[in-house]
Amino acid sequence: MKKNVVSFVFAVIALLFSAQVSAQDWPVSFGFKAGTNLSNYRLGGNLSGSKSKLSVGGSFGGFAKVDLSTNFALQAGIDAYYKSSKLKSTTDNSAGKFKTYGVEVPLFAIVQGGAGSGNLFIGAGPYVGYGLSAKSGGVNLYKDAAEPGMPAMKRFDYGFGGIVGYDINKHWQINGSYQLGLADLDKARGSSMKSQGASIGVAYSF
Repeated sequence: MKKNVVSFVFAVIALLFSAQVSAQDWPVSFGFKAGTNLSNYRLGGNLSGSKSKLSVGGSFGGFAKVDLSTNFALQAGIDAYYKSSKLKSTTDNSAGKFKTYGVEVPLFAIVQGGAGSGNLFIGAGPYVGYGLSAKSGGVNLYKDAAEPGMPAMKRFDYGFGGIVGYDINKHWQINGSYQLGLADLDKARGSSMKSQGASIGVAYSF
């Protein structure tokens, strides 16, 4: 499934960036975006005795959007993110906080329509992500566990997400999104660690 999700996302991104050349009746717009996120992890197996608390992070990036019709569009982007979470054991109250940095490539199929003086939209689709850094107590979690009970993590993530927002005018947009990770990010056997998070943000298109 991992290879299928990655191939699909990048194939459609290639289509987005070539659409303006191959189909002049499909308007293409580009833009920048930034947001604040809340994220944590769904834990299972040997990690079920711990709880992952929501913590604040942020992201910024760019996107390309192809309006296939008045009410339907495809949008792909790339985001650099910072996420944090605190794992707390429910048995001995020990806790460890870790921070992750990386990039994500989301792809949304969007339904849109006029609302008031602007444009309302809602969309859903897959994403892929790659971790650049994950640290706790100065230890790289992509190589080793920071302490007993803390997982050593995998870099590659993938899943599905949704977005809803409002185009205030031709350039400015506000939006909210949610991501549900499907990849098990814990390297250890017998446990699972899957990402999830929500964000709110603004975007500027041109």
